[in-house]
Amino acid sequence: MSRIGAGARGALAALAAASSATAAFAAKEIAPYRAALVVSWGEGAGSDAFRDDLARVLGESLAERCFAAVTTVEHDPAGPAPDVAYKVILSHAVDETIFDDTIAGALQPGEPSQELRRVARFEVSVDATLMAEANGAIVNRKHLVPRISRRPIFIGEDPQAIARSQAIDQIVVDLSKSLGCGTPKLTKKIREALGGTARDSAQPR
Repeated sequence: MSRIGAGARGALAALAAASSATAAFAAKEIAPYRAALVVSWGEGAGSDAFRDDLARVLGESLAERCFAAVTTVEHDPAGPAPDVAYKVILSHAVDETIFDDTIAGALQPGEPSQELRRVARFEVSVDATLMAEANGAIVNRKHLVPRISRRPIFIGEDPQAIARSQAIDQIVVDLSKSLGCGTPKLTKKIREALGGTARDSAQPR
């Protein structure tokens, strides 16, 4: 009988913990504003594929965690007028592979393990600005430079693709934290900007 009681108490505790976690997730505040997302290359541009992948992943994250609606301008320029514009400029891309062997040796067909003796490097500068569409008041600025190095773990792995993917993940996480997604801070700052009270001299953090 005591064992049954302990099991029941454990089940109730687990249920309470799950309910608490669900309530905490539901309590996250989505800013009730429409955002237009623009991701573009500046000086030292990299691939359009990377830019498009970042725009897609960032747009999905912002729509889920930050804003009531997000439109990627290049894909839906005729959408509803946004309340805020989020402009992300990428620059100074480094996308390269460094070989442990000489290049001639690395490119020679032969031992399969040669694939593992290389390191993919990816680096890009990111400057993001969130501003009120009506008056241009700055809501948030963020500058970051993700630097990713990836060595293949197994033969056939594409370390360059993984380095790019990890850079995108880092950019999305850092920008979301900077905006204050899921907190009342984002709503408050946008409301102030739309009312003309935000300082245009906001500095990157």
